[in-house]
Amino acid sequence: MATGSDESYEKRELVKHLIASIPCAVCQHFYEPDDVRVVEHHGEMWIMAVTCGHCGTQGLVFAMIQEGEKPEIVNELTSQEWARFREMPQIDADDLLDVHEFLRDFDGDFVNLFGGMVG
Repeated sequence: MATGSDESYEKRELVKHLIASIPCAVCQHFYEPDDVRVVEHHGEMWIMAVTCGHCGTQGLVFAMIQEGEKPEIVNELTSQEWARFREMPQIDADDLLDVHEFLRDFDGDFVNLFGGMVG
């Protein structure tokens, strides 16, 4: 039987392999598991830092990973959306700290969080 730390390690490795099945948004090469670093996770919410081994592009991946359910397929961004994001400033340590602090107190209620934004 796996201990708690063994299970945690196994889940982290599984998540890294799942994220490695996603292509880099810039060069379309697939990530390797070693290109993925788990920054933090709370329950089903995972935050990973990725660095493309081919072109060096860095990014963050936020994922809700639920056991036993088929994930929803999400389409790539349009070229206009990518252009807009390329013009934005890079994420820095303060941004990561803000996300960390938010997640520490977040109860998981996305409906309440985004309730006023639904059209």
